[in-house]
Amino acid sequence: MADQKKIQEIKKKYEQQWLSIQDVVGVGIGILDDKNMGIIVSVVKLESQVASKIPNEIEGVKIEIRETGEFKAL
Repeated sequence: MADQKKIQEIKKKYEQQWLSIQDVVGVGIGILDDKNMGIIVSVVKLESQVASKIPNEIEGVKIEIRETGEFKAL
């Protein structure tokens, strides 16, 4: 399991790359479904074309893709 500092470094390193993928609306750090800390990539709709561009793990940090829909400011 990666520590929070490493997770932040990895997020910073890859965030812009992931945000450039169509339908990716956010990249954050949080608790994954396996109860460990990792990177959460939020997408409008979870489709295989998006999922195939984002790894499950990178540099020892787990990544989880979550369908969130679009984010809208109120």
